Amino acid sequence: MGSKRLLSVFITICLVLSLVVPLVLFSACEGEVPPEEAVELKFATFRPPTDPQSEAWITPMLQEIEERTNGAVKFTVYWSEGLGASRDQYTLVKDGVADMTDFSGAWVPGKFVLSDVGTLPFASQDPANLIEAMTILQEEGYFDTQWDEVEWLAWNCTTPYKFLFREVKPMTFAELAGLKARAPGGLATECESLIGMVPVTVLPGDAYTAWQTGLVDVWVHPPGAVVKYNFNELPTKALLDVGFFTMVNAAVIFNKAKFASLPNDVQETIQEVVQDYALVYLQSGIDTDEEALDVMATAGIEVYTWSEAEVAKLTAAALPIWEKYISDLEDAGLPGEELVNRFIEILKDLGEEPPSLD
Repeated sequence: MGSKRLLSVFITICLVLSLVVPLVLFSACEGEVPPEEAVELKFATFRPPTDPQSEAWITPMLQEIEERTNGAVKFTVYWSEGLGASRDQYTLVKDGVADMTDFSGAWVPGKFVLSDVGTLPFASQDPANLIEAMTILQEEGYFDTQWDEVEWLAWNCTTPYKFLFREVKPMTFAELAGLKARAPGGLATECESLIGMVPVTVLPGDAYTAWQTGLVDVWVHPPGAVVKYNFNELPTKALLDVGFFTMVNAAVIFNKAKFASLPNDVQETIQEVVQDYALVYLQSGIDTDEEALDVMATAGIEVYTWSEAEVAKLTAAALPIWEKYISDLEDAGLPGEELVNRFIEILKDLGEEPPSLD
């Protein structure tokens, strides 16, 4: 009887092991990290969770990193400036208050002047080529001295910035003079002054009120601003379908010490995913612009353009910013001429026709 009981126990143990061991081995092969052992990473952003680029870019990007690292990292997103103001998010990441963020270089005037090369007017017709050109310049070390306090991961590039008018519909270049225009920052703001407009700084959270109260006459931004800030709910006259620059001096950045503390394979996965999602960011902007054009048609906001002669006047008025940009960098002891010439060379190799400085 004792022998039968022992045999029964032995068989039971074998059956249990036959079920449990494969599961354990499968889990080990998958390399899944128990939730309690995952490294929590804080992602700070000025965007609300319902922002088109939050839904199309931030949320899926972070989810993919979590999945591809088998749960080794877990993101907590602090939406709508939950960890601090948008202009402070570079410092928040640098100091370790946040681990990761999407940051516009224009928010720290005078600091990221080298990577502002990407916002020079009429540089490129295809924003994807701007991403490629800026990434090559980054890899060649042109921006190392200004993004060295954080781990740079990838550039964020918008669609071309255009002119949204609140009450007027200028038909000539001369009619832009004196209009109060939303200042994007950096070279773009300088360019507004150069072509005769009056730049006014407006933070993203104040956009709706600024448009409602007439703080600005012109919202200089990709067309998606109409749906992004609900401008279609307010009196809005027209969109001038002429783009004079593209904002690419913005990046996804990571705290250096925290990044270095992560396993090498996790670091590589984060870099790969964020760089892959650079084009997702751009595509989300394209999709938002298309949605905005549909909304404008419904709201009666006219989309129009200028004659070639008037566009040529805008181009001619804006192009001196290239020479001024070079001169300002050289005066500061920075390689302005070398950087701009290399930028132009890369863009030409990509099939673009940037301005000639000869």
